[in-house]
Amino acid sequence: MRVSNFFLILLVNLGEICVAILNSGPSYRNGGDILPRFASQPNTFSAVIGDTIVLPCEVQNLGSFVIVWKRGITLLTAGQQKITADPRISLVGYNLEVRDIRYSDQGDYTCQIGDGSHGDLIHTVEILMPPSIQIFPNNGDVLTTRKGATVSFECRASGNPTPVVQWSKKEGLLPSGLQVQTGYLLSLTNVQREDAGAYQCTASNGIGQAVTGEIKLHVLFPPEITVAKSWVNSGEGLEARLDCVVQADPPGEVSWYQNSFPLQQTDRRIMSSKGKIYTLTIKNVQFSDFGNYSCTVHNSIGKDRKYIELTGKPGPARIISPAYSNPDYYDLRWVVQSVLPIIEVKILYRRINATTFYDHKGQWHDLVIKPEQKYDAKTSERLQSFRITNLVPDSLYECLILTKNQHGYSDVSDVHQWFSSDKGRPFVGSTGQIHCLGIAVMILLQIPNVLL
Repeated sequence: MRVSNFFLILLVNLGEICVAILNSGPSYRNGGDILPRFASQPNTFSAVIGDTIVLPCEVQNLGSFVIVWKRGITLLTAGQQKITADPRISLVGYNLEVRDIRYSDQGDYTCQIGDGSHGDLIHTVEILMPPSIQIFPNNGDVLTTRKGATVSFECRASGNPTPVVQWSKKEGLLPSGLQVQTGYLLSLTNVQREDAGAYQCTASNGIGQAVTGEIKLHVLFPPEITVAKSWVNSGEGLEARLDCVVQADPPGEVSWYQNSFPLQQTDRRIMSSKGKIYTLTIKNVQFSDFGNYSCTVHNSIGKDRKYIELTGKPGPARIISPAYSNPDYYDLRWVVQSVLPIIEVKILYRRINATTFYDHKGQWHDLVIKPEQKYDAKTSERLQSFRITNLVPDSLYECLILTKNQHGYSDVSDVHQWFSSDKGRPFVGSTGQIHCLGIAVMILLQIPNVLL
């Protein structure tokens, strides 16, 4: 039996500890080689900052050999002797324990038998880091741009594992129509005023809590005007209100015009605003107040103009009757906006010859009537009706309506068409849908001379 000589020499010089590990050669026992070998396997250990990890180093047939732990070229332990001054590092048997893990502890740790001629065991320590982000422009900043421009936001994330970065808009969808978009870069092209708002970048990797940053986008744009009613009906002695809804950033200056002439505020003509709604109120309307009005808005980027007509005449009739009738009569119903009573109604209707295409030369029937009316003061609408008789069954009809108050006739209504059902045969199915007559109709509307 031959046993190798192994010496551990500690040299103390000026307070420094130097370690020399000597191995005189291989070990032989009973005429054969019995070499030490590792029972542990190399592994990667993941830890969060503050954790404690134990790196295993189990060796079989160690004999008189010494276990050495190193990190890189730095010696940590030799045998049961701790070399490093780091109080967080200690031996548990031959296993290496590291407490209160720091980010700087990541890397390779080597368990070595003697001088390393019998191999070594390498463990890797990786530190799991919760995500952190850096946003450009800076987190919380407000980025100002103009309508139509292109802007880009960046969200650089770090952490281990690599975080997933997603963009979202705090209120609503992204301009692309997506709820979220993955990637560090968010680019917005042809920016519109609706794109203004807070954009959020969120990074997550399953370690700790996800982190979120925010950038606000401020979009400057020229004025955009909408009018709820481009036609306003009123009467002499009454009050009229004209509204323009204005969107503009920076805020614009609003001016009112009548027939292209600028208006000034008076006791009877009042200009006001509430939020984005700009109002021209005309009290005790006079005949000279009727005409075309416009509201104009301009700011440093551009301008816009919208028109509103103020008139005493009724609005066009809106026919609300169904598209079918009994075989020989039809109850025609319509609504017209007029603050003043309707004094006369003109109805024109005709039967369409639908046996061939383009054949629309049926005779117009011209009725002038004075039907009753039901007035709704909230909407200034008047409901009227009239029964048209002596219809031809199983036929297609069309009609037009004009209404008149003391200021004159309205514009002509839209063309309204209906079918008269065949005698003895229901025309409307159980679903309320109209059964087809089995004929194709193409209509070329000809306004009768009586309207001209």
